[in-house]
Amino acid sequence: MDKRKRVASTITGELIEAHSLIFTKNKCSPNARMVFTNAESLVFDIWFDKHYYIRERHGDENGKRDGIDPDAVKNCVLKAAKHLIFYAIKLRNFSFVNFGVVNRPERVILTLEKENEINLNIVTEYHHLSLNRYEVTVKTALRKNDFYFGDGDYQVTIHEDGSSTLFRKERGKVNSISEYLSP
Repeated sequence: MDKRKRVASTITGELIEAHSLIFTKNKCSPNARMVFTNAESLVFDIWFDKHYYIRERHGDENGKRDGIDPDAVKNCVLKAAKHLIFYAIKLRNFSFVNFGVVNRPERVILTLEKENEINLNIVTEYHHLSLNRYEVTVKTALRKNDFYFGDGDYQVTIHEDGSSTLFRKERGKVNSISEYLSP
């Protein structure tokens, strides 16, 4: 007779085998077995446009741009990647990646909100290189709470608690499209 260890199921109260044959509840089924977990990797090559560097290093007619240093900008771009992928999977009509050469490339404004600080806004373009590799170019960055962006552009605002909101400007009006609520 087989003397395998038995444990009580927290779902049904029945005795089940304590190894890879356990059936549990998942998002789709009350009785499923996980057989494998796989983590895919995506590579984002981050580039800084010359316009960004001039603003960061020398400023403009209003002076040097404080708070847009390369580390802060890079960290915001990295933090936004998961949010952009979430929205691209969740929303049928949202795409932030440009494929090939286009007349007006899709741009996404990444906005990082922090309490008692002025928002960090980063204008980015994402371009497809290969199946798991993408090029991200930071066009410019600016600290401003009422950042202006053009019709058709998207904005992802990342809140301090880890949640985010996706906006799109259409016909001069900024519309909230979706939200990611941090668990």
